[in-house]
Amino acid sequence: MADDDPLSDVGEHAFLDALCRRLRNGQGRFSLRIAIGPGDDAAVVWPSGRPLVMTTDALVEGVHFRSGWLSPAELGARAALVNLSDLAAMAAEPTNALLAVTAPSSFQARQLDALIDGCAAALAEHGAALVGGNLSRSPLLTLTLTAIGELHGEPLRRDTARPGDRLFVSGTLGDASAALSFLLRDERPPEVLRSRWVSPTPRLELARRLAGAGVRTGLDLSDGLLVDTGHLCRASGVGARLRLDHLPLSAAVRALDGRGVGFAIPGGEDYELLLAVSPQLVERITGIARDLGTPLHEIGEIIEGSKVELMGEDGRPLGPVEGFDHFHQAEVRP
Repeated sequence: MADDDPLSDVGEHAFLDALCRRLRNGQGRFSLRIAIGPGDDAAVVWPSGRPLVMTTDALVEGVHFRSGWLSPAELGARAALVNLSDLAAMAAEPTNALLAVTAPSSFQARQLDALIDGCAAALAEHGAALVGGNLSRSPLLTLTLTAIGELHGEPLRRDTARPGDRLFVSGTLGDASAALSFLLRDERPPEVLRSRWVSPTPRLELARRLAGAGVRTGLDLSDGLLVDTGHLCRASGVGARLRLDHLPLSAAVRALDGRGVGFAIPGGEDYELLLAVSPQLVERITGIARDLGTPLHEIGEIIEGSKVELMGEDGRPLGPVEGFDHFHQAEVRP
């Protein structure tokens, strides 16, 4: 099998045989918890007795990315990272994952190898093993990853926010959305922005530490600050007040959108944590974030009611700002 052979020449079974051997050989430190790895009809893993957390997400060509935006290895890693962010949002520790790929028959075997290796490497970096999956032919390239984790304590949830809680976010907001604005114009984003879209950081350790400190409410920012705050508020039966002048913006985003209403408020795919925190825990959680070297910023508070209010620098509510919705949003294709 030559590196540049298309999958139509290599064939499904020959490719999968070689892939499974490579994945089994690379299990290393994960082997003790994997009874049967890739290559059988299903994987078998040893349970630990802890509650399991499971999530799945898809990256679809033409919806989430265009050909040429990412290398195959970057695409595989991104599929892993966005799913790991969902585990972080529940304060779970990653253990295993399954990857289903559909690809055109013209897709080269070396590209698929790089994609799967990139996914497996990103998972391994965060303590999880790729234990199986599926390969199928399709006109479009898609990756659907199912990630599994374990809870070592209480999970973070969306339905536990209470009026008076402070709202915090990790990291900075709007970087991924700003990068995407360049890509949609067929321009290469500044590397500091591109890296935030290509390789989001799942806040796994921060989430586990904060949950261990008593934080009970959180989710990750995939659909944008405004939309995801709405998700949290609806689940908890509360409202929220967000303060525009408190939003953490990177220098690169601030140069493009000084107030944040173009990228930080509506933009998605930051994969940072949004947390509702009891005032009694504020000092403790900021200390944890400082110890981990992860910025944590207070951006508002939970209030009575059901509305999400966005307050301007003058203290007055701003007009409506739209966030991301898969079925209202245009595809990334022209």
